[in-house]
Amino acid sequence: MIQQLKKIKLSRIRLETGYRHKEKDLSLELDISKQGLKVPLTVEEESENQYVLVDGYRRYYALEFIGLEDAYCCVEEQTSEEERIVKRLGIELHTKRRTAYQLEKMINRLLENETYDVRMIAILCNVKEATITKYIHGSDVIPEWLRRGEQTGAGRHAFTDIHNLNISDETKTYIADRYINREFPKTTIEVIKKATKEKAFKDIPEENVKECIDKIIIQQSRNYETVKEIISEDGLQAGYTKISHSYMHTLTLKLLTRVQKFLRNKHYVKHLSNKQKAELTAKVRDLLMILNPPITWSEFPVEDQLYEKRRDEDTNNLEH
Repeated sequence: MIQQLKKIKLSRIRLETGYRHKEKDLSLELDISKQGLKVPLTVEEESENQYVLVDGYRRYYALEFIGLEDAYCCVEEQTSEEERIVKRLGIELHTKRRTAYQLEKMINRLLENETYDVRMIAILCNVKEATITKYIHGSDVIPEWLRRGEQTGAGRHAFTDIHNLNISDETKTYIADRYINREFPKTTIEVIKKATKEKAFKDIPEENVKECIDKIIIQQSRNYETVKEIISEDGLQAGYTKISHSYMHTLTLKLLTRVQKFLRNKHYVKHLSNKQKAELTAKVRDLLMILNPPITWSEFPVEDQLYEKRRDEDTNNLEH
């Protein structure tokens, strides 16, 4: 490709801004103010003294902001809009300076032209096909999510994961809204995605799903066992299921084993005050009461109730 270095007035350079917002970069502006433009802009010559910017949008905006009227540019021969997108895309996919939203727009613009497909774009940009594919997966994601997400700086790929969750559309929107508001990071979406695939999650009534999701978000725990505990506990609140019951029973035994381990520590037990011992004893007694609650009168066998009733009547007769 033939290139020549040339000083060009910024006013003669046309921008194709559909894929790059006018971003402010204070550090770049200060650097150019002090040391000048280190890396020339890349432009294509459209006609005499008229150019289109290919690469260097951040530098261009910085130059414009600090009031410089011209800049050194690498001038290339004119191509087409699609070919310029390929040039930009090849640079951006390797430098990762643009957002996933911008890259997705660029790739979709190329795919509008029948000349390009995923394989060709990958070859031209020197990346794997999977790299291109991940930007076009989830093309049916709700556009409003993407519009709002781009405004708040929420990562693009998480919306595809939310869209593909096996839950109601209402709950998906609830999660997307909270993610757009930056209430939790993308890593939490990964946890939610894994949690919704648990068999026990399917046992949670629809009206309780949001509450369960809230608990998972609050935890944001890297220990996935905590999430499984939340799912099993919420599932059992709605009714008995063997999976959730087995998990909770195993967890309970583990916790009690830990308590036993603590109590075997002689330095812990030896230095317990009478009040502390009384508190522990009360807790153990509460557990035993939960496991084996006292039998109420209504739960006694009918024959025993009749016997007691006759005995009471006989006693009353003797008294009279």
